[in-house]
Amino acid sequence: MDILKHLNPQQADAVGKTDGPILILAGAGSGKTKVLTYRMAYLLKEKGISPFNILAVTFTNKAAGEMKERLEKILGPKAKDLWLGTFHSTGLRILRKDGQYIGIDPNFIVYDDDDQLALVKLCMSELNISDKSFSPRAILSHINQAKNEALSVNDYAASVDDFFRQRVAAVYKLYQGKLKQNKTLDFGDLICEPIRLFQQAQPVLEKYQKRFRYILVDEYQDTNRAQYILISMLSAVHKNLCVVGDEDQSIYGWRGADIRNILEFEKDYPDVEIIRLEQNYRSTKNILAAANSVVERNIKRIGKTLWTENPDGALVTYQMARDEHHEASLLFEKVEDLRRKNSLSYKDFAIFYRTNAQSRIFEEHFIRSGMPYHIVGGLKFYERKEIKDAVAYLKVVANPSDSLSLMRIINTPPRGIGKATIDKVSSFGAGQDIALFDAFKLAMGKGLIPRNKDQGFIAVIEKFNGLSDKLSIHELAKMLLEESGYIKMWEDEKTEEAEARIENLHELISAMRDFEKGREKATLADFLDHVALISDIDTFEDEHNRVTLMTLHSAKGLEFPVVFMVGMEEGLFPHSRSINADDENELEEERRLCYVGMTRAMRKLFLFGARERTIYGESRFQGQSRFIDEIDPNYLEIISPNHSTPLGTDFKSVPKWEQGGLNEPRIVYDDFHDNNPWKIGIKIKHPSFGIGIIKAKEGAGEDAKLTIIFPGSGQKKLIAKYISLVEA
Repeated sequence: MDILKHLNPQQADAVGKTDGPILILAGAGSGKTKVLTYRMAYLLKEKGISPFNILAVTFTNKAAGEMKERLEKILGPKAKDLWLGTFHSTGLRILRKDGQYIGIDPNFIVYDDDDQLALVKLCMSELNISDKSFSPRAILSHINQAKNEALSVNDYAASVDDFFRQRVAAVYKLYQGKLKQNKTLDFGDLICEPIRLFQQAQPVLEKYQKRFRYILVDEYQDTNRAQYILISMLSAVHKNLCVVGDEDQSIYGWRGADIRNILEFEKDYPDVEIIRLEQNYRSTKNILAAANSVVERNIKRIGKTLWTENPDGALVTYQMARDEHHEASLLFEKVEDLRRKNSLSYKDFAIFYRTNAQSRIFEEHFIRSGMPYHIVGGLKFYERKEIKDAVAYLKVVANPSDSLSLMRIINTPPRGIGKATIDKVSSFGAGQDIALFDAFKLAMGKGLIPRNKDQGFIAVIEKFNGLSDKLSIHELAKMLLEESGYIKMWEDEKTEEAEARIENLHELISAMRDFEKGREKATLADFLDHVALISDIDTFEDEHNRVTLMTLHSAKGLEFPVVFMVGMEEGLFPHSRSINADDENELEEERRLCYVGMTRAMRKLFLFGARERTIYGESRFQGQSRFIDEIDPNYLEIISPNHSTPLGTDFKSVPKWEQGGLNEPRIVYDDFHDNNPWKIGIKIKHPSFGIGIIKAKEGAGEDAKLTIIFPGSGQKKLIAKYISLVEA
């Protein structure tokens, strides 16, 4: 098989150039996964590199799985020997093997987001920090960000400059201490601890540097500082580092991603070869041109121009609805119309929104209409109470030192072990510097608590801890949930809800059986790692015939024949935080997010906004998103409100032309009311700032807060009753 003959010239270049630092700028829909897969196949088949010497890092298990499947088709069983996985699974694998060099127990458990939050609350309680004065989530966010930047407890404490961060530093120190005592790690540790391992155990670093002659990193624009350091350390010897990314799709700055990693790659590696994948295989010419015209306004870009041989297709369509209910009705009518006329399935449609709260209106319409739908980011299977309880049982069996999981299930089902008993034993354990499980055993032995309190529970955990390497995972789980009384607790409840929970527990056991297939020596620890590292997008499937609803952030990496982007309004998208930010970085990220959403569409792209929207129980009059203004009008069709009125009502609006801030004509609409002197879209004159245009309004009458764009002075937010305005 000639690997290169299946590729276009730029793709073949990206696959065939293997040595030295390589930056592949892969535009949306340019066949990035194919290039990565073929590049690995080329190294193995054409260059004769051993799978043992290749490390490939992705951002999702889904992407890693797709690559493995493709490689197995090309290479056969040999593909299974590749080290291919996410950053977190790579770090976990290194720590399982060599973490003992820095005191990490190889049987550690990985805490998920909920576990982390519970641990932060516990630390705050012990430090007498009120959760009414300081948000536990805010403190956890700062701890996570510190780990994104590879800041240790001491590093962070040395950088604090205000009272809140001093509180965070105190919690961070105790939090790390409890993780160690519980023999647990969190997600940030899966990157930071390998860095510490390599810094403190030079022979271990040299072993991995020698092993990984070729390193490939996907989605490099989304890497944070800690991931950057880890990859830099691993690639320092051979320097055969190939990173693939697209600065125009860097949308995770809010969770630590640093776009500078890709923008400054050439500075880090002056001899880098830059290869641009610019041919798009996904979208029509009109969709692609419209998306390009938006993202090209960003300053922080390396630069590329996407093109496609696909048909022109329909223009991108924009429509402003009366309110969010009308927006949903317009969308529903369009889905059914397109389905009838184009023989499309429900699974061909996707609805993207900026915030999760926007999904409620659409979900209500779906339920009323009976149209099948699926929300990505809703309550996930592994977040259900009964599943988290069952997983906690398994965690304690695998690692009895996991005090947090132990506290979750020690009195579930009820065993007469209440808060007073747990607090008493916790204090005893803290005095003895031992884990909670050991504290219970010792306290019972010393007669500090009655033996009947927890003797049966302790015996069950110890029994299954001894059986964990003798039974299959699903057999162990089934027996554990039965003998612990957990299944019986729900059976005794005899309600429909309890029956549903029991069904979910059976589904969990089925999931374990599926996990064991193809994994001959799968252990309980392997399954718990799998559960901890799985993400929502990893579970996304489009086999079911239903419309998909998701946030724009969740949509990255996916594609749909028809895409609806809703809530295209200033303050919603772009988000108000980015508009009010001190610099342009946040606004540029919002623009990239818009580009990501637009480039998910294959055949048709609809943009919807609402003139008025209820936010936090208050009606707000929204101006249309600046991203609508930024689309080249040659690729945009604006549908007037009167063009489609599915509810049988009419807009009491009159279209009028205005000159936008970008000197491009567009149609705007506003309701006429006698008590509404300041309408969105009209030109006004201010005594100091001169001529401006009202872009948004909150409230009504003289208390209305107006957002006005003044060409010479920028955007101003003014309260009507405190200013002297006249219509221009």
